[in-house]
Amino acid sequence: MRASALVRAGQFNQAARQGAYILIALALPRLGVPRELIGEWETLLFLGYLLGFGWTTGLLQGFLVKMGALSDRFGELFSRQAVQVMGGISAGLLLLVALLHQPFFTLLQIEREPVGWYLFFILLLSRWPSYCFEQALLLQGHTRALLLYAVLNSLGLLIALLLPLYLGHPFLQAVQTLGAFAGAKVVVLLLWTLRPARTPTTAISALATGTLTDWLRVSRPLVAYATVGALVTAADPWLVNYWYGGDPEVFAVFRYGVRELPFLAALISGMTVVAIPLITRDRAAGLVELRNQSRKLFHYVFALALAMLLTADYWWTRVFTPTFADSLPVFRTYLLVVGCRLVFAMSVLTALTETRRIYLWGVLELVVNVVLSLLLAPRFGLVGIVWGTVLASYFHEACLVLYLRYRTDIAWREFADLRWYFGYLAVLFAAYWAV
Repeated sequence: MRASALVRAGQFNQAARQGAYILIALALPRLGVPRELIGEWETLLFLGYLLGFGWTTGLLQGFLVKMGALSDRFGELFSRQAVQVMGGISAGLLLLVALLHQPFFTLLQIEREPVGWYLFFILLLSRWPSYCFEQALLLQGHTRALLLYAVLNSLGLLIALLLPLYLGHPFLQAVQTLGAFAGAKVVVLLLWTLRPARTPTTAISALATGTLTDWLRVSRPLVAYATVGALVTAADPWLVNYWYGGDPEVFAVFRYGVRELPFLAALISGMTVVAIPLITRDRAAGLVELRNQSRKLFHYVFALALAMLLTADYWWTRVFTPTFADSLPVFRTYLLVVGCRLVFAMSVLTALTETRRIYLWGVLELVVNVVLSLLLAPRFGLVGIVWGTVLASYFHEACLVLYLRYRTDIAWREFADLRWYFGYLAVLFAAYWAV
């Protein structure tokens, strides 16, 4: 199957999931959910990101590298074992958090448990292992199965949470329904991992087990790097809670403002899932494919960012209701970070396994982000905190590009069309200052 077809299937899967959460965010204020409760829901999503992003992202990137080096029959068994490992880690981590949640909340400046806190664990237990499941379907060419899964998963999320609210039930009951849906998904994933492989020989099983060990070894620096990245992202919400005394309404205003450009993560993830294994197998061809695919993203992503930036005054309160009118300046500023998402130096480093000390650049970004945010927050409030993130993100990507050149002699222009990139970036920043 052509790489472009796999990219589109992966992008659809990611877009469907992200679209479900966007629709939930749009629906909650329209269904009469108070801003304080919406703030608690956003706190749940933030905690889920903080607990899961680092280790799941690192393991998933290592998974892509190993799958790129395996044949189909070895990859099938390895992927099922990988889902089981992800499920075991998920259960252990959630048990630890359940036991130590109070100091965890104190550290994050969260005053009380959000509504549905423990029920949300079931959603996380179903979400984290499913990442490997989704990528296994994609890399093995089962695109129809992946598309069907994406539709059912997204519809299940929407219906489970929003239908009870529409029928007038309290928010806690809606989270209970969501937990029931997530529990059913856990059962389906477990049954998939237990299904006998098509070629279950002892040799294949032993090789898959050895690959599993190697996967965990390769993923260690990626986990460290992604964990630091999660801490960078967590720094802003922590500062918001610190500056505003843990007020869930202010937290909701901030979270609605710092939403990613619609489907940006889906487009990027769908592309890198295919690009990383391709670069692992054939460096030259993979870099060319990444350059071609990223150029297409530049045209769409920057154009969408510019359009949303320039027209936000006309649609923001219509979409998010006047309840979140205060989020608009935060949103406009956070749009500037879109340029950082389109660099892809980290994807190349991952594919070439040049990741041993990469986490140090993440630590440096965290320090820069916190320092800038503390300097800017007293004068500019929430917008100042976001500006700290924007500046630190561009600094971080510049460091990765230089590090990639130093370690591999690969120039940025080899996997990115820089004329289009810098042209669009200049226009985006000019538009921000103009409005």
